Amino acid sequence: MVRRSQKKSAAPSFVGFGDFVLSQREEILQSWIAVVDRDPQISTSDTLTYQQLLDHLPELWTELAALLKQPHAESIKKQARHDAKAHGWKRWRQGYRLDELIREICLVRRDFIDIWLSAFAAAHPGFDINAQNGARRVVEGFFDNVIVEATVQFVEEHQETARQVNAALRAENKRAAAKAEFIQLASHRLREPLGPLFFALEDLLQEELLSPRGVETIQVLQRNLKEEARAVEDLLTFVETLLNG
Repeated sequence: MVRRSQKKSAAPSFVGFGDFVLSQREEILQSWIAVVDRDPQISTSDTLTYQQLLDHLPELWTELAALLKQPHAESIKKQARHDAKAHGWKRWRQGYRLDELIREICLVRRDFIDIWLSAFAAAHPGFDINAQNGARRVVEGFFDNVIVEATVQFVEEHQETARQVNAALRAENKRAAAKAEFIQLASHRLREPLGPLFFALEDLLQEELLSPRGVETIQVLQRNLKEEARAVEDLLTFVETLLNG
Protein backbone atom coordinates (compact mmCIF):
# COMPACT_ATOMS: atom_id res chain seq x y z
CA MET A 1 0.00 0.00 0.00
CA VAL A 2 1.46 3.29 -1.07
CA ARG A 3 1.24 6.16 1.40
CA ARG A 4 0.94 9.61 0.03
CA SER A 5 2.43 12.39 2.09
CA GLN A 6 -0.01 15.22 2.38
CA LYS A 7 1.43 18.65 2.69
CA LYS A 8 -0.54 21.73 3.38
CA SER A 9 -0.17 23.91 0.31
CA ALA A 10 1.30 27.30 0.99
CA ALA A 11 -0.95 30.23 0.35
CA PRO A 12 -0.03 32.07 -2.84
CA SER A 13 1.70 35.40 -2.63
CA PHE A 14 -0.04 38.38 -4.19
CA VAL A 15 3.06 40.52 -4.44
CA GLY A 16 1.83 42.56 -7.37
CA PHE A 17 -1.44 43.38 -5.65
CA GLY A 18 0.42 44.21 -2.42
CA ASP A 19 2.71 46.61 -4.27
CA PHE A 20 -0.32 48.18 -5.93
CA VAL A 21 -1.95 48.73 -2.53
CA LEU A 22 1.22 50.41 -1.26
CA SER A 23 1.38 52.68 -4.30
CA GLN A 24 -2.21 53.82 -3.79
CA ARG A 25 -1.81 54.79 -0.12
CA GLU A 26 -3.42 58.24 -0.10
CA GLU A 27 -6.22 57.29 -2.46
CA ILE A 28 -7.16 54.19 -0.45
CA LEU A 29 -7.09 55.96 2.89
CA GLN A 30 -9.12 58.90 1.58
CA SER A 31 -11.63 56.46 0.11
CA TRP A 32 -11.92 54.66 3.45
CA ILE A 33 -12.48 57.88 5.37
CA ALA A 34 -15.04 59.11 2.84
CA VAL A 35 -17.11 55.94 2.97
CA VAL A 36 -17.12 56.00 6.78
CA ASP A 37 -17.78 59.72 7.10
CA ARG A 38 -20.79 59.76 4.82
CA ASP A 39 -22.46 56.72 6.37
CA PRO A 40 -25.51 57.96 8.36
CA GLN A 41 -25.33 55.00 10.74
CA ILE A 42 -21.94 56.15 12.07
CA SER A 43 -23.09 59.46 13.50
CA THR A 44 -20.11 59.79 15.86
CA SER A 45 -17.80 60.32 12.89
CA ASP A 46 -19.45 63.72 12.32
CA THR A 47 -17.72 65.10 15.42
CA LEU A 48 -14.21 63.90 14.48
CA THR A 49 -11.51 65.51 12.38
CA TYR A 50 -9.88 63.77 9.42
CA GLN A 51 -6.86 62.82 11.51
CA GLN A 52 -9.06 61.48 14.29
CA LEU A 53 -10.99 59.37 11.80
CA LEU A 54 -7.76 57.99 10.38
CA ASP A 55 -6.53 56.76 13.76
CA HIS A 56 -4.87 53.34 13.15
CA LEU A 57 -6.25 52.84 9.61
CA PRO A 58 -2.86 53.71 7.99
CA GLU A 59 -1.15 51.03 10.09
CA LEU A 60 -3.80 48.49 9.19
CA TRP A 61 -3.49 49.43 5.51
CA THR A 62 0.29 48.84 5.66
CA GLU A 63 -0.18 45.48 7.35
CA LEU A 64 -2.81 44.41 4.81
CA ALA A 65 -0.44 45.23 1.95
CA ALA A 66 2.35 43.29 3.66
CA LEU A 67 0.07 40.32 4.32
CA LEU A 68 -0.90 40.14 0.66
CA LYS A 69 2.79 39.60 -0.06
CA GLN A 70 3.29 37.15 2.83
CA PRO A 71 -0.08 35.60 3.75
CA HIS A 72 1.43 33.31 6.40
CA ALA A 73 3.66 35.88 8.11
CA GLU A 74 2.78 35.62 11.83
CA SER A 75 4.70 38.78 12.70
CA ILE A 76 2.46 40.80 10.37
CA LYS A 77 -0.68 39.21 11.80
CA LYS A 78 0.51 39.87 15.35
CA GLN A 79 1.13 43.55 14.60
CA ALA A 80 -2.26 43.80 12.89
CA ARG A 81 -3.94 42.38 16.02
CA HIS A 82 -2.12 44.95 18.13
CA ASP A 83 -3.18 47.86 15.91
CA ALA A 84 -6.75 46.55 15.66
CA LYS A 85 -7.00 46.55 19.47
CA ALA A 86 -5.52 50.04 19.59
CA HIS A 87 -8.13 51.14 17.05
CA GLY A 88 -10.92 49.68 19.19
CA TRP A 89 -9.50 51.46 22.26
CA LYS A 90 -9.35 54.79 20.46
CA ARG A 91 -12.87 54.49 19.04
CA TRP A 92 -14.16 53.79 22.56
CA ARG A 93 -12.44 56.94 23.80
CA GLN A 94 -13.90 58.90 20.89
CA GLY A 95 -17.45 57.93 21.84
CA TYR A 96 -18.18 55.30 19.19
CA ARG A 97 -20.87 52.74 19.86
CA LEU A 98 -19.89 49.12 19.28
CA ASP A 99 -22.18 48.82 16.26
CA GLU A 100 -20.48 51.90 14.76
CA LEU A 101 -17.03 50.37 15.24
CA ILE A 102 -18.04 47.10 13.56
CA ARG A 103 -19.85 48.90 10.72
CA GLU A 104 -16.83 51.12 10.12
CA ILE A 105 -14.51 48.17 9.57
CA CYS A 106 -17.08 46.37 7.42
CA LEU A 107 -17.41 49.46 5.22
CA VAL A 108 -13.64 49.73 4.86
CA ARG A 109 -13.43 46.05 3.90
CA ARG A 110 -16.19 46.34 1.31
CA ASP A 111 -14.67 49.51 -0.13
CA PHE A 112 -11.29 47.81 -0.48
CA ILE A 113 -12.68 44.72 -2.22
CA ASP A 114 -15.19 46.50 -4.45
CA ILE A 115 -12.89 49.29 -5.60
CA TRP A 116 -9.23 48.41 -5.18
CA LEU A 117 -9.25 44.69 -5.79
CA SER A 118 -11.43 45.27 -8.84
CA ALA A 119 -9.20 48.12 -10.06
CA PHE A 120 -6.08 45.97 -9.88
CA ALA A 121 -7.80 43.05 -11.59
CA ALA A 122 -9.02 45.31 -14.41
CA ALA A 123 -5.51 46.66 -14.99
CA HIS A 124 -3.80 43.23 -14.81
CA PRO A 125 -5.42 40.58 -17.05
CA GLY A 126 -3.07 37.94 -15.62
CA PHE A 127 -4.71 38.43 -12.24
CA ASP A 128 -7.37 35.85 -13.08
CA ILE A 129 -10.47 34.82 -11.17
CA ASN A 130 -8.58 32.27 -9.08
CA ALA A 131 -6.03 34.89 -8.03
CA GLN A 132 -8.82 37.35 -7.31
CA ASN A 133 -10.65 34.84 -5.12
CA GLY A 134 -7.46 34.00 -3.28
CA ALA A 135 -6.69 37.65 -2.64
CA ARG A 136 -10.28 38.22 -1.57
CA ARG A 137 -9.96 35.45 1.04
CA VAL A 138 -6.80 37.04 2.44
CA VAL A 139 -8.46 40.46 2.61
CA GLU A 140 -11.66 39.12 4.16
CA GLY A 141 -9.71 37.09 6.72
CA PHE A 142 -7.60 40.11 7.57
CA PHE A 143 -10.59 42.36 8.22
CA ASP A 144 -12.48 39.61 10.06
CA ASN A 145 -9.58 39.47 12.51
CA VAL A 146 -9.52 43.26 12.76
CA ILE A 147 -13.23 43.24 13.63
CA VAL A 148 -12.72 40.56 16.28
CA GLU A 149 -9.68 42.18 17.91
CA ALA A 150 -11.11 45.71 17.83
CA THR A 151 -14.42 44.47 19.24
CA VAL A 152 -12.71 42.55 22.04
CA GLN A 153 -10.71 45.61 23.03
CA PHE A 154 -13.80 47.83 22.78
CA VAL A 155 -15.78 45.50 25.05
CA GLU A 156 -12.89 45.23 27.51
CA GLU A 157 -12.73 49.03 27.72
CA HIS A 158 -16.47 49.15 28.33
CA GLN A 159 -16.19 46.52 31.06
CA GLU A 160 -13.27 48.32 32.69
CA THR A 161 -15.20 51.58 32.71
CA ALA A 162 -18.21 49.77 34.19
CA ARG A 163 -16.00 48.24 36.89
CA GLN A 164 -14.58 51.66 37.76
CA VAL A 165 -18.05 53.21 37.95
CA ASN A 166 -19.34 50.35 40.08
CA ALA A 167 -16.35 50.60 42.40
CA ALA A 168 -16.91 54.34 42.76
CA LEU A 169 -20.61 53.75 43.47
CA ARG A 170 -19.80 51.11 46.07
CA ALA A 171 -17.30 53.43 47.73
CA GLU A 172 -19.84 56.26 47.66
CA ASN A 173 -22.51 53.97 49.08
CA LYS A 174 -20.14 52.98 51.88
CA ARG A 175 -19.42 56.63 52.60
CA ALA A 176 -23.13 57.43 52.51
CA ALA A 177 -23.86 54.53 54.85
CA ALA A 178 -21.09 55.66 57.21
CA LYS A 179 -22.49 59.21 57.16
CA ALA A 180 -26.01 57.99 57.85
CA GLU A 181 -24.77 55.77 60.69
CA PHE A 182 -22.80 58.64 62.23
CA ILE A 183 -25.77 61.01 62.02
CA GLN A 184 -28.06 58.39 63.52
CA LEU A 185 -25.62 57.68 66.34
CA ALA A 186 -25.06 61.38 67.06
CA SER A 187 -28.80 62.00 67.00
CA HIS A 188 -29.43 59.13 69.39
CA ARG A 189 -26.66 60.10 71.80
CA LEU A 190 -27.61 63.78 71.90
CA ARG A 191 -31.40 63.47 71.87
CA GLU A 192 -31.80 60.41 74.08
CA PRO A 193 -31.09 62.07 77.46
CA LEU A 194 -33.41 65.01 76.78
CA GLY A 195 -36.70 63.12 76.82
CA PRO A 196 -36.34 61.57 80.31
CA LEU A 197 -35.22 64.94 81.68
CA PHE A 198 -38.34 66.65 80.33
CA PHE A 199 -40.56 63.99 81.88
CA ALA A 200 -38.68 64.11 85.19
CA LEU A 201 -39.10 67.89 85.47
CA GLU A 202 -42.79 67.66 84.63
CA ASP A 203 -43.22 65.07 87.40
CA LEU A 204 -41.39 67.30 89.88
CA LEU A 205 -43.73 70.20 89.12
CA GLN A 206 -46.64 68.01 90.25
CA GLU A 207 -45.02 67.43 93.60
CA GLU A 208 -47.25 69.08 96.27
CA LEU A 209 -44.42 69.53 98.78
CA LEU A 210 -42.33 71.52 96.32
CA SER A 211 -41.64 75.07 97.52
CA PRO A 212 -42.31 78.14 95.32
CA ARG A 213 -38.55 78.53 94.92
CA GLY A 214 -38.30 74.89 93.86
CA VAL A 215 -41.03 75.40 91.27
CA GLU A 216 -39.23 78.44 89.92
CA THR A 217 -35.95 76.51 89.72
CA ILE A 218 -37.59 73.65 87.83
CA GLN A 219 -39.21 76.07 85.38
CA VAL A 220 -35.78 77.65 84.74
CA LEU A 221 -34.39 74.17 84.14
CA GLN A 222 -37.21 73.45 81.70
CA ARG A 223 -36.48 76.61 79.73
CA ASN A 224 -32.78 75.78 79.64
CA LEU A 225 -33.56 72.23 78.55
CA LYS A 226 -35.72 73.50 75.69
CA GLU A 227 -32.88 75.77 74.59
CA GLU A 228 -30.54 72.80 74.77
CA ALA A 229 -32.93 70.74 72.64
CA ARG A 230 -33.04 73.48 69.98
CA ALA A 231 -29.23 73.70 70.02
CA VAL A 232 -28.99 69.93 69.52
CA GLU A 233 -31.37 70.07 66.54
CA ASP A 234 -29.39 72.92 64.99
CA LEU A 235 -26.14 71.01 65.52
CA LEU A 236 -27.51 67.82 63.95
CA THR A 237 -28.86 69.76 60.97
CA PHE A 238 -25.47 71.41 60.48
CA VAL A 239 -23.61 68.08 60.72
CA GLU A 240 -26.00 66.40 58.25
CA THR A 241 -25.62 69.28 55.78
CA LEU A 242 -21.85 69.21 56.14
CA LEU A 243 -21.58 65.46 55.57
CA ASN A 244 -23.98 65.39 52.64
CA GLY A 245 -22.69 68.58 51.02
